[in-house]
Amino acid sequence: MKKLLVLFGFFSFFLGHTQIQVPKEFNFNTAFVNAENRLVILPPKATDKFLNVGLPYFDENAGYTFKLFGTLVPENGKLVYKPAETNIIARWQNLGLQVAALSDQQVTGFKLPETASFLQHYKSKRPENDVLVDKYSFMNGGGASALALKGLEKLKESGFKSEKFYFELAYAYNALGKFAQGEETVTEATKNGVSNELFIKEKHYALLNQNKLSEAADYLTANFKHFKTATYKSESIINQISKFYNAPDFENAEKWIDIYKKEIGQDQYKVHVDKFEKALAVQKK
Repeated sequence: MKKLLVLFGFFSFFLGHTQIQVPKEFNFNTAFVNAENRLVILPPKATDKFLNVGLPYFDENAGYTFKLFGTLVPENGKLVYKPAETNIIARWQNLGLQVAALSDQQVTGFKLPETASFLQHYKSKRPENDVLVDKYSFMNGGGASALALKGLEKLKESGFKSEKFYFELAYAYNALGKFAQGEETVTEATKNGVSNELFIKEKHYALLNQNKLSEAADYLTANFKHFKTATYKSESIINQISKFYNAPDFENAEKWIDIYKKEIGQDQYKVHVDKFEKALAVQKK
């Protein structure tokens, strides 16, 4: 059974007291996700006395993952590869971390292990574009939407379409503050017969953040019936109240508090509604 550790789990095993001198041939200029399926050197901490060598790869169940193969240790003025004594695999969180991707010549020169046999276990049988969308989904979820968007826009240019693709594209645009594109993406998806409560949330969010408050309110009202998850519906209503209150449009903020009470009644977000209601009462004085 493979040993799975979180991102921070294995670094503590390799702490030393003298900082290692990193050779100039190692360029830490490749994002972790862009080094997929290549052996890499992780950027050392100030206290590390050797370099961690491993492999970023994509696990369809776990997402982006790192397998530690071993370390490069200084010996007699040169770096020598030492295999890891423990099978350490970490589900990766910092997808944008800049690592040093090793060339074939460096892999051979340091006598590093081959990786093809290991990667064979993670080779997908699904269509390539579907797997790519899954990767971009993990990037979005890991806060690396800028990296995800580059790939998603390439897929868009190729004419690829799927429900998950449209959602991830809209999500990436909204996460990066490109709200007009987020709105357009959901509109296009709807025209192509793709729509669900997550798309409604994304378009509503995009409209609100373009200060299209009345349009957002009308859109949300028209789509109440399409929400299957009460929490999503409630979050959208809270966002609508907040935007109206900060506009400031107190009349509509009050109206949407009443809508919350009618549509939701009470949930974990009621404390926020109560705060808005108290603030509005102060405004009336």
